[in-house]
Amino acid sequence: MLFMIESYMIRAGSRYLRRCFSKNVATKDSQEIILQPHDNFTSVRRKSLKIAILGAPNAGKSTLVNQLIKRSICPASSKVHTTQTKADAIYCENDTQLIFMDTPGMVSAKELKRYKLADTFRNDPKVSLATADIVGIVQDAQNMYTRDKINPNILALLTENIINKIPMILIFNKVDKLKKKEVLLQLVNIMIKNSKSLKFSDIFMVSALTGDGTDDLRTYLLDSAKPRDWQYEGHIYSNYKCEDIIQQTVRAKLMDILPNEVPYNLKIILEHFDTGADDNIMAVVTVSCPKKNIARLLIRRNINKLVGNRIKQVAVMAEQELRHAFRTPVRLRLIVQSPT
Repeated sequence: MLFMIESYMIRAGSRYLRRCFSKNVATKDSQEIILQPHDNFTSVRRKSLKIAILGAPNAGKSTLVNQLIKRSICPASSKVHTTQTKADAIYCENDTQLIFMDTPGMVSAKELKRYKLADTFRNDPKVSLATADIVGIVQDAQNMYTRDKINPNILALLTENIINKIPMILIFNKVDKLKKKEVLLQLVNIMIKNSKSLKFSDIFMVSALTGDGTDDLRTYLLDSAKPRDWQYEGHIYSNYKCEDIIQQTVRAKLMDILPNEVPYNLKIILEHFDTGADDNIMAVVTVSCPKKNIARLLIRRNINKLVGNRIKQVAVMAEQELRHAFRTPVRLRLIVQSPT
């Protein structure tokens, strides 16, 4: 507890110094400067930080990134391998830009071959590390079998050159699921005293699901930013297109609602995308099923659910997530297709 209080006081002091003694003095609100279309965004003295987020499958990396940027950009579900490719999620505050590089869950070469995973599972974490200013390693604090040790696939990726060059922070996620909070202090002691463990600049305890602890983590990263031009303009919050985010969100919701391996065999295709005069979004997405029984599983009415069948539930959940992502009304229609 004393460790946590001291850490909080240091960050609070850093926050105060950053606000009061910043050399980047502007004559008007810096957020207004960002949003002016005639401005050259690279001409203003600003700060940025690129953060590579690594972790085992289902550690909650994408959910954490969504909390940190305050938008549901990265696909997240309760199943493993929801994230299949690297994505940049961007958060801007005043003169600082944070670029979170969300990556697929770390897997071994054996797992890559066994489950026929895309090459992005092997390549994207390496690409992220090559450009990162800081590495955030996410640990599932709820998993009693793996929470006290770093995933061996991550250790294999972090060569000695990377370890000595890039600062690293440890992020214990899902702390809200722990009944005994003293477990967290035990985990911190294990990680600090273990000679085989990595050396971390700081340790955070968060719940990506509820948002607890994420404000402190975001402030720490804002304070760690380096003086340099921004990589993205201020209105950009992802390197993905809106169409890609819609498809991935639908896919993630299908993974939440369908059992076992079923959602991994579906093809999600965006058939129609349009924006209205008031920036509202209308989209039509086709869910292509390899077998008729899977299609029936989606369209069969669920008596115990007020929403109706599963595909309607997915549409409602996806719309809610997309409204939070785009901050505009979204109307989504899902069509189920099956073999004739």
